[in-house]
Amino acid sequence: MKLQIGTKVKFLNATGGGIVRGFRDDKIVLVETDDGFEIPVLANELIVEENTSYSPEDNLHGTTEDQQEAEKKLPVAEVSFEEKKYMDFAGEILLAVVPENDKLLHVSKFGLFLVNDSNYYFQYVVSAKESGVSSLIHSGTIEPDTKLKVEEFSQTSIARIKAFCLQGSFFKYGLMSPVEPLNVVFEIEDISFYKSFYFKDNEYFHERALIFRKDNHEEIRAVLDQMKEQDLDNIVKVKETGHQKEPSKSPKKEDVIEEVDLHIGEIVDNYAELSNGEILNIQMSRFETALETALRGTGRRIVFIHGVGNGKLKFELRKKLDTKYPELRYQDASFKEYGYGATMVYLKS
Repeated sequence: MKLQIGTKVKFLNATGGGIVRGFRDDKIVLVETDDGFEIPVLANELIVEENTSYSPEDNLHGTTEDQQEAEKKLPVAEVSFEEKKYMDFAGEILLAVVPENDKLLHVSKFGLFLVNDSNYYFQYVVSAKESGVSSLIHSGTIEPDTKLKVEEFSQTSIARIKAFCLQGSFFKYGLMSPVEPLNVVFEIEDISFYKSFYFKDNEYFHERALIFRKDNHEEIRAVLDQMKEQDLDNIVKVKETGHQKEPSKSPKKEDVIEEVDLHIGEIVDNYAELSNGEILNIQMSRFETALETALRGTGRRIVFIHGVGNGKLKFELRKKLDTKYPELRYQDASFKEYGYGATMVYLKS
C-alpha cells in the first residue's frame, strides 16, 4: 500500500508505530507516534499496517473515492531549496562516555552517546570489543546535528570492554559530495572510568564527558602513555634517591605490618563461576574478618592489597572504613612497595 497522510504504519527496526502526518521529501516520512510526538523516519523503515482504517481525524474519509480525492488534494512533499541544493560535507562524528554521577564515579552508570556534529546523515554501527571478540551495541541512522544515547554501562561492565569500534557512511538527500566511510577503533583498555580527570567540560553535554573523536584517540593514548612514564619516573626517583639500607635491627613485634591480599585468587581456589557481585562480597567479608582480628591484636598497622582494577573494591573498602570504623585512620600504602593498589589502616594511634 502506498504511504499517504493518514496511513497507519509500524517501525521496521523498532517497536511501536504511528500515523503518517506528512513528508519531508521523497525519502523522509513524518510519523506521529502513539504518544503524540512527530518524528522523521526513512520510508524504507516503515511497514504499512494491515487492515488500515481511516477516520475523519486522519483527514481521510471512509470510501475509496474519497481517499483518492483526498490524495489529489495532498500537498507536494515540503522540501526546501536549502535541503535540495548542493552542500559540501562539514563536521565530524563523535562517541562520548557521560557519567550519570560524576561526583561518585565508583558507583555511577555511564551513558555511551553517538554525536553527529555534521551536516550529513550518518548510517552507523557501534560495537564493543571484549576478550578479543566484538559484539554489536547499536546500529541505525542518525540525523545531522543530533546526539543519541546508544547504550548504558555500569562501572563493572564498562571495565571489561577493551575498545569501542565506530563504523558507518555519510549521505545526504539531494545533491551531495561522496564522503569516505568511517572506520575507527577507540582503545579504552587502560582508561580508569572511576578517575575524574578523564571527564572534561565540553560543548555537547551539560555534564563532563570523555569525548572520542577520530583525530583525538591518539591524543588520549598519548596522555595514558605520559601517565605511565610519570609513574615510572617516580619509581626511578625513589630508587635513585633511596639510601642503601643499613643492617637493621630486628623489628619489634608491634612494629610488624600485617598484609592481607584481597585478590580473589588468594581467597578462594575456584572462582570462575562467581559473579562480580559474589566476588566483591567474598573480598569484603575477608576484609572485615581480617580487620576485626587485627583490632584485637597488638599490631599498629595493617595493609589491605586490593589492586587497581576498576576501583570498585577500593571504593567499597574505604566506604566501610568511613561508616563502620570512623575512628580509624587510613591512607594509600607505600607506592614504592604496592603501587596504587593498597590501603594502609592505622589500628592504634
